[in-house]
Amino acid sequence: MTIGASNTTGYQRFLGTCIGAVCAIAAWIISDANPYLLAFFGWLVSLGCFYIILGQDKGPMGRFILLTYNLSALYAYSLSVKDDEDDDDEGGINPQIWEIVLHRVVAVMTGCIWGVIVTRLIWPISARQKLKDGICVLWFRMGLIWKRDPLAVFLPNEPHQNSYMDIREEFELHRVFSQLEALRKSAASEFELKGPFPNKVYGRILQTTGCMLDAFHAMNVVIAKDLKATAGEAEVLLYTRPERAELSARISHLFSVLASSMKLEYPLNDALPNIEHTRDRLLAKIFDFRKNGERRHLATDKDLELLYAYALVTRQLAQDIADVGVEIENLYGILDEESLKLQ
Repeated sequence: MTIGASNTTGYQRFLGTCIGAVCAIAAWIISDANPYLLAFFGWLVSLGCFYIILGQDKGPMGRFILLTYNLSALYAYSLSVKDDEDDDDEGGINPQIWEIVLHRVVAVMTGCIWGVIVTRLIWPISARQKLKDGICVLWFRMGLIWKRDPLAVFLPNEPHQNSYMDIREEFELHRVFSQLEALRKSAASEFELKGPFPNKVYGRILQTTGCMLDAFHAMNVVIAKDLKATAGEAEVLLYTRPERAELSARISHLFSVLASSMKLEYPLNDALPNIEHTRDRLLAKIFDFRKNGERRHLATDKDLELLYAYALVTRQLAQDIADVGVEIENLYGILDEESLKLQ
């Protein structure tokens, strides 16, 4: 468990225990050990707990409210119905509800404090660092996937044929992305001397990364419709192969630049390669094929849909990469001569 998750969970568990203890005391005093009233109060408490767990997404708090109520009010009732007069445990047949809930609160508080000690001093795992490393690995992986050239699957004898992104790899990307969202929530509860965690900035970075994954999925959907290229599609793909290779390499390079800047916590260079110019050259090459290609008669407008879809996806990726670059600039600034003085 990370430091942030330990802080969040410990706080919610302790607060839930206190709320559950108050509910148990109130229910026990009002019901006067009446089992029917205790059952009714238990139903009300469970409704509130389910709302906290499902509606507010505070699972530990809701569970510990219900658990403390059960281990206090219901335990007190179980003691009160026993006939063994020699049993004086926490009041015996006359349960001391205050003593019962005090034992519960102290036990939970001790466990939470010990958990904080373990996660902070003995085995510290920073959610901030895991989040940063996870984002870097995800971006590097996305760059490697796009470097394969998604449309190469339609051409024979290509080095990356049939290897753009299968369903298992796509599932792994989304699984890691879900873990990063959970780490961001945990990192917001970590307190460090360097300052508060920039939760909003990382939230926007992850949101944009999710849009990139959607673009990857959209390209996969287009490819999966028909894995066999027509004669016209094959001709235009061969004609535009150099431009597509350059565009794929540039996008992959930018993913690597973003990941490296995030990993090193270093400013970005403001002279990054431009994807739009490379994309425009691809569109110009498509236009040139329609006008001057030797075998342009084989390609219909429908055969060009695949490349136009590819161009639209790359435009979306270009915009998303630029947006992430802006957020990284907000975190670390821009590389300039002042930050690289030789001493």
